[in-house]
Amino acid sequence: MTDGVLIAYACSYVPVEIIMASGFTPRRIMPEGRPVDAESHVHANTCCYVKSFFAAALRGDLAGMRGIVFINNCDGMRRLHDLWDAYVKDPPPVFLDIPKKKDEPSIAFFAAELKRLALAMETVFHGQTVTGRRLNKAIRECNRARLLMAEVFTLNEIHGTDLFSLCLTASQTPPELLEETIRKYRTRASKVGNGAKRLILTGNILARPDLIRLIEECGAEVAALDICIGARHYDGLVEEDTDDPFEALARRYLTRSACARMMGFEEQFSHLKELQGRHAAQGVICSNVKYCDPLLYNLPLIEQRLRDQGIPFLALENDYTWEDLSQVRTRVETFIAMQSEVGHV
Repeated sequence: MTDGVLIAYACSYVPVEIIMASGFTPRRIMPEGRPVDAESHVHANTCCYVKSFFAAALRGDLAGMRGIVFINNCDGMRRLHDLWDAYVKDPPPVFLDIPKKKDEPSIAFFAAELKRLALAMETVFHGQTVTGRRLNKAIRECNRARLLMAEVFTLNEIHGTDLFSLCLTASQTPPELLEETIRKYRTRASKVGNGAKRLILTGNILARPDLIRLIEECGAEVAALDICIGARHYDGLVEEDTDDPFEALARRYLTRSACARMMGFEEQFSHLKELQGRHAAQGVICSNVKYCDPLLYNLPLIEQRLRDQGIPFLALENDYTWEDLSQVRTRVETFIAMQSEVGHV
């Protein structure tokens, strides 16, 4: 039996259902290595999340994992897989390709890739055979977790720091245990509704609560988390009990709310605007890890569109670790104060 044996993964586009159906426990990795510690192997102008991930691997932080699944979500992650093969090796990697579109040929291609991933679970990581019955069972469990988290996001009853902590914990908690985890956070968290200024926090990877805590200290409230481990990760359900669960998985993962690596800026912006309206937010802050090319490409478009509609926007580039918040604090304070002066927030 492989129950309790961990398979690491590095992106929310990895279908954890396949990992579960092979008898493993999926574990999203939020590395704590310093990006600078990887610069003897990686160019300095590389995504800081990738560098932090590689630094953590070099010092053995992933010891005990049976394997790791990488996905072709960006050039930095492709290079991380190459470095892993050359310098890390343990845990052994499997690389999954993913299209940038979500049309029918793309869904068919991704379904074929998912079947290859299922085979790798058995042949590379020595897990159980991924049968249709096991995969449909895992789909039901993950759908249940998505519905539970969607309820949390919709009710908007937990402060930003607690919501982030819940999302971080949920990313590393087996889906079948998530209901109890949510119950604990709902019990201990103070309720939203103190009249604070409401902001949407969007962007890519965020592994620490420092920015959200700073925003709260400056007198605002994070009303929604549109980040990799936030609402996007739980958006959309997989069709259950189908004859082809791989196709059902491919369809859901490609058509859920997309990050910047996918094609379709208009749809991504519409999602952000819908979040802003749904949560009655008066501004948007974007946390972008340095050298994340897909997001950096979109930022000018996002800023222009939001400002054309009178929605204040602030982009905060960071090194993933958030080690120096002094300059960030000044910018956040100024952003909130300026909007207050003109009556926007």
